[in-house]
Amino acid sequence: MRKLIGWLIEHWYLALVALFALAMWVHGQNMYDLGHGKAKAEGNEALATLRLEYQTLRADAAEANLLVYRQQVERANQAEQLFLDAQGKIGHLQKQLTQERISHVSTQYTPTRGGAAVPAPRFVVTCGWLRDFNAALGAHAPAPGACRADPLSQEAAWPAPGSDAELLESGVAATDILAHARDYGAWALSNLAQLNALLDLHDKEER
Repeated sequence: MRKLIGWLIEHWYLALVALFALAMWVHGQNMYDLGHGKAKAEGNEALATLRLEYQTLRADAAEANLLVYRQQVERANQAEQLFLDAQGKIGHLQKQLTQERISHVSTQYTPTRGGAAVPAPRFVVTCGWLRDFNAALGAHAPAPGACRADPLSQEAAWPAPGSDAELLESGVAATDILAHARDYGAWALSNLAQLNALLDLHDKEER
């Protein structure tokens, strides 16, 4: 022990250098720990801030998407209601025509204004007229039995234009024609209402 003390006394500068080196190492380690801790704290804070920003952005995006979805649902509901309203009007007209008006305006007439109604004359619809009526509507309906080009054939072919058969009576009455127009009109109006509802929905989505 005395030898060690003596050696240290004789070589004091070496001990001083060793102490200085030890102090520098300790200081460096402390600074490293301090810097590491500070960097870690700053990193954790930045990560927490980033997470908060991400959560905010995600919440904003979810709210925006929900708003767009609600707007789309509202537009779809409005378009559907528009279509249903049109369907209701078409149904009401169908009911009126069927129950009240077709027979009334097809089976009687008044010869003069203010006169009494009398039975309407027989309304003759020829096979050619009925054929051309269907053709004008784009309907590919088979010819009724009275109008077939060959009455002995099972094929429901219409008589050719210019043939004697096209002037035969078809058996169709005025009420039949008006009832057909009622059904065809309901189909056309329903398609138009659906198209208008879709166009209205498309226009609202573009605004």
